[in-house]
Amino acid sequence: MSDFRELSHNVNVGIVGTGLIQDSLHMPAYAEIERARVVAVAGTTHEKASAFAKKWNIGKAYYGAEGIAKLCGDPEVDVVDIGIPNNLHLQTIVTASENKKHIICEKPLGRNAAEAKAALDAAEKNGVLNCYAENQVFMPQLTKAMEFVGSGVIGKITWVRAREAHSGPHSRWFWDPDVAGGGVLLDMGCHTIEVIRHILNKSRSLEIAAWTATLVHKTNAEDNSLVLIKFDGSTLGQCENSWSAKGGVDIRLEIYGSEGVIFIDVTRETGVRVFSAAPEGHTAYIVEKADASKGWMYPAWREHETYGFLPELRHFIDCVGKGETPRETFRDGLLVNRIIDAAYEASKAKTWVPVST
Repeated sequence: MSDFRELSHNVNVGIVGTGLIQDSLHMPAYAEIERARVVAVAGTTHEKASAFAKKWNIGKAYYGAEGIAKLCGDPEVDVVDIGIPNNLHLQTIVTASENKKHIICEKPLGRNAAEAKAALDAAEKNGVLNCYAENQVFMPQLTKAMEFVGSGVIGKITWVRAREAHSGPHSRWFWDPDVAGGGVLLDMGCHTIEVIRHILNKSRSLEIAAWTATLVHKTNAEDNSLVLIKFDGSTLGQCENSWSAKGGVDIRLEIYGSEGVIFIDVTRETGVRVFSAAPEGHTAYIVEKADASKGWMYPAWREHETYGFLPELRHFIDCVGKGETPRETFRDGLLVNRIIDAAYEASKAKTWVPVST
């Protein structure tokens, strides 16, 4: 039985944001989803919105201070896809909800749990379907691993280690904690935390210990973090995140069980290796967050699929079309923000901190 009204037509998407997440990952995915039809985009300036619309053959380009409101008010739009700085998430969600638009929001849901709760409340009050865009739980490698977990191949899970690291964000706003809400713990910790929750079938998190530090970059937020999460059943989750790790994006998972172990290496064992000695400026894009364009590199094949964006957005579009609740909702985003809030508190207090419910 559907939770929301089923659509009789293609799912019309309004894109909010014209940066890397939308241009390099969401739009290539939508191009392969048969039922998805991107009908509008909202950008900060006329130039950015128009260029994005031209590149992706989108009919409507909104921009400026009223651009997001106009997109959310567009009667042709069924679902609003939000991929903009974190400080703009809540207001955009409220505006979309009040216009009765379904919502896909990139992680993290809010800069903190209070914002995430307000976002969830707005969506539920207005009866709109809400999709929390945590791409990594949809990675094909993890999907396969979960088949093994479900069939008992490794027995009872006892410990999960999740790591995501690179040498630093691509846009300036990430480095401003007032805009972003935090440093690497919020930016990338939201990935590792939700992946572990997913592996543990969203088991209840009990308490948190954490370490944060600024080791390399001149920034007001942390550029490295380590979080330990105690779950029901005495299972431990270990989240490692860094903005100072050289060599390109590093995404790894280790799932330890009473009868075995599963290793996943998304970015270092891609099946493709490239060696280049070409002069600077003569090589094309090879791999995300690469710190060099010479020597050995390990490009991901179809990053929008390998990193989980294609199966994620296909699932969300299918749910919007059928009027069904997705696997990842704003309630998951809220729980992630609560864990992160507790981790920041634990890092300051240097002790275990309970997760608020």
